[in-house]
Amino acid sequence: VSAAAVAGSLGSSLLLMVAVLPQTKADSIHNRTKLIEVATALSSVRLQLIETVETDTAVKLFAARNMPQASDAQRSERQAAIQLALRASAEVPLEVMRLCARGLELAASLAALCARAASGDMHLAVALLQAGFDGARSNLEGKLSSFIDASYVTSVVDEIARLSDKTTAASRAAASLLGVPPA
Repeated sequence: VSAAAVAGSLGSSLLLMVAVLPQTKADSIHNRTKLIEVATALSSVRLQLIETVETDTAVKLFAARNMPQASDAQRSERQAAIQLALRASAEVPLEVMRLCARGLELAASLAALCARAASGDMHLAVALLQAGFDGARSNLEGKLSSFIDASYVTSVVDEIARLSDKTTAASRAAASLLGVPPA
């Protein structure tokens, strides 16, 4: 999931670069204000994605799996610890998905304001954010079969679907505003 977070962070960084370019579609006070708002939000998304790279949940899972299991009570404690560690490990890719989806929404806002000359960077940023989202989604979906709590799995699957719809809409919106990628 670290690679997905890095891809999303790179996409956010590219968008941030475009947001602070001196040339825009219309050099109005309103557009400049919107660009500052988008740049501030992108900076936050980028930092949060970088923080997810440093989140290490594997240690908790390894520790839980190495707990003693000689008695029924120990097996029960071990199973509870494993499920808790799995939830923590599922939260990281879910957060990467949320952040990449937010980055793509900001890309759509930025696409309406940026200069045409930045469209190549915008297309690449959207592709990187989409790759980050897809990588985190793949990672998370691979973990779902390990959960015992069906209601938790259902809530995660519902959030995956919601975020996927949001991401698709934002990617399409950005693409339609940017037009055909440069050759």
